[in-house]
Formats: sequence, C-alpha cells, structure tokens
Amino acid sequence: MGDAKEVKDSPEQRNMDDEEYEHNVDELRELRELENMKTFLEVENGRLKSQIELLTGQLEGINIAISSTEASLELFEKKRKRSSKNIEDLESKRDLLTAEANNLHLQIKATREDEESSSDLKDSLKDELNDIEGEKIILIKRLNDIRTGLQRISSDRNLKLPHLKSYKSVLKQTCNVFKEIQNRMEVSLMLRQR
Repeated sequence: MGDAKEVKDSPEQRNMDDEEYEHNVDELRELRELENMKTFLEVENGRLKSQIELLTGQLEGINIAISSTEASLELFEKKRKRSSKNIEDLESKRDLLTAEANNLHLQIKATREDEESSSDLKDSLKDELNDIEGEKIILIKRLNDIRTGLQRISSDRNLKLPHLKSYKSVLKQTCNVFKEIQNRMEVSLMLRQR
C-alpha cells in the first residue's frame, strides 16, 4: 500500500492530476459560463419575446389605424365627390335662378310700361267719354229741337197744307240732320265699345 501511495504521489502523477484538475476546473468554468449564458439567453429570449409581442400588438394597432385611415380617406373622397357634385348642381340652379330673376325683371318692366300705357289710355278714354257726353247733351238738345220742329211742322202742315212743297225742302234738311245725328251716334257707340 505504501507503494501505491508512492506511485500516486509521483511527480508525473501529480502533474497529471494537476492538469486533469485544471482541465476539470476549466470545464466546470465553461459549464458555469454556459449555464450563465443559457440563463442570460433565456432572459434575453423572454425579453425579446415580450418585445415581439409588444411590437406585434403595435403592428396590429398600426394596421387597424391604417385600415381606419384608409376607410376615412375613402369616406372623405366620397364626401368630396358628393360636395363637388352638389356645388355643380348649385351652380346650375344659381344660373337658372339668375335667368328666371332676369326674366322676372323684364316682365315687371313690361308690366309697368303696360300699366302706364293703360293709365294713359284710361285718361284718354275718360276725355273721350266726357266729349261724347257733351255731344250727347248737344244731340239730345237737337233731337228735342227736331221733335219740336216736327211738331210745329205737323201742326203747320195741317194748317198750311197748300204750302207742302215748301215744307218738302225743310223735311229733306231734317232728314239730313237725322242722318248726321245717326252717324254721330254710331261714332259715339263705337268709341264707347273701345
């Protein structure tokens, strides 16, 4: 046994044991480093997974925001087109209303002119009616004078039958006066009808 101890403790053996020990220590150190690295990588992996999940959530939010923005832009474009169409329609309506307003102004002007003409015509007709009434009074007086004359002629004829020839000319004159009166009456009636 003593020999075995001696063999173990030989310098070569100690050298080998030291090398093996160092080798084992190196391996243990490497194992610890690997374990530390593994732990670090697991922690880092967890952190990166969290970041990936966070970024994925943010991307989903961005995608939702993009979709919402695209929908808003599409809606805005539709509203813009609708507004442009409404503006065009309003411009067309404005042009029509302007034309109608101009037409109404012309009609109002024509109506005022017609009103003035009617007023002038009314005044003229009133004057003519006054003239006709004056002539009517004169004609009535003449008719009364003729009636009186005829009555006188009739009574004179009865009294002065022999003088009929001379009265014939008077009757002709009376007939002419009647014709003149009749013509004036026709003219008066025609003017009244206007």
